[in-house]
Amino acid sequence: MSLLFSVLEVVAPVFILAAIGFLWVKLGFEYRVQFVPRLSMSLGVPCLIFTALMQTKIDAGFLQITMFASILAYALVTLVGFALVKLAGLDLRTYLGPLIFGNTGNVGLPLAFFAFGDEGFGYAVVIFAIMGMYSFTAGIWIVSGGGSFFKIVKEPLVSATFLGALFLWQGWQTPPFLTNTLELIGQMAIPLML
Repeated sequence: MSLLFSVLEVVAPVFILAAIGFLWVKLGFEYRVQFVPRLSMSLGVPCLIFTALMQTKIDAGFLQITMFASILAYALVTLVGFALVKLAGLDLRTYLGPLIFGNTGNVGLPLAFFAFGDEGFGYAVVIFAIMGMYSFTAGIWIVSGGGSFFKIVKEPLVSATFLGALFLWQGWQTPPFLTNTLELIGQMAIPLML
């Protein structure tokens, strides 16, 4: 029975937040489809990634292993997905993206946090940041059949990832008042995504 409660402690918050969003729409409350994802992906998620990378306590060696393992995993999933889509005779632009990019953020981040605490969350943010970078570079190219470098650089998630990685690498910290503000903004990302 304690195993069941342990699992519930991890997964229940994710399902409850998703259920709140579902009920919100079903009850007819206003949900601005363009505003909420834009707020989350343009402000909340970049702040979450930046502060998590800046403050991570992950050992540099483990961080590199996690990064390279994530990159390798996404490369393999891309190759397998590409082969499957081609073999099935399906349109690459339509089907390859959904095969490659999963819910590592809105589902993976809270699960990692509740299951493994701050350290697990740190690893999950690294994986999510890599997926986000890949999604906003190769993902855009896959869906649109091309892309602009300037569009990629203007994506807040990409900028936040580079900036967070730079702060982590250099050991820099933002002033506490700014860190607190960015953390508070970042905390809205996961509930908004769900």
